Amino acid sequence: MTDPAKPGKKQRDPGDPGFWRRPLPSAAVWAIIAVAAVIVVVAVIVSLSLGVRLF
Repeated sequence: MTDPAKPGKKQRDPGDPGFWRRPLPSAAVWAIIAVAAVIVVVAVIVSLSLGVRLF
């Protein structure tokens, strides 16, 4: 089924919540958490090495 207003695009299934509302897989969530944790640790180490007082 195609939408006549948008040629070339299929009409979305009414039960499909759309890309941005689909839940992420568990592995992707843990990967995002791990990347965020690494960024925080690196930022703390770099700021301490530059002599910034964090607390």
